[in-house]
Amino acid sequence: MREKLYTMTKSTIISARISDDEMESVAKLMEETDMTASQLMRKAFRLMIERFKETGQLHSTP
Repeated sequence: MREKLYTMTKSTIISARISDDEMESVAKLMEETDMTASQLMRKAFRLMIERFKETGQLHSTP
């Protein structure tokens, strides 16, 4: 029996509406960082979570 070639590891999809100007900024970031829009969003979420934890606005979960 063949091994699975692809396994879905991320199960949640988030979509957002952004302006043309915001998309232009995202496109520039994608080009400069060689990251996809999804990678940039995940990184932005992680950075915001870190900031909220540092300021005590978000409590750490075990």
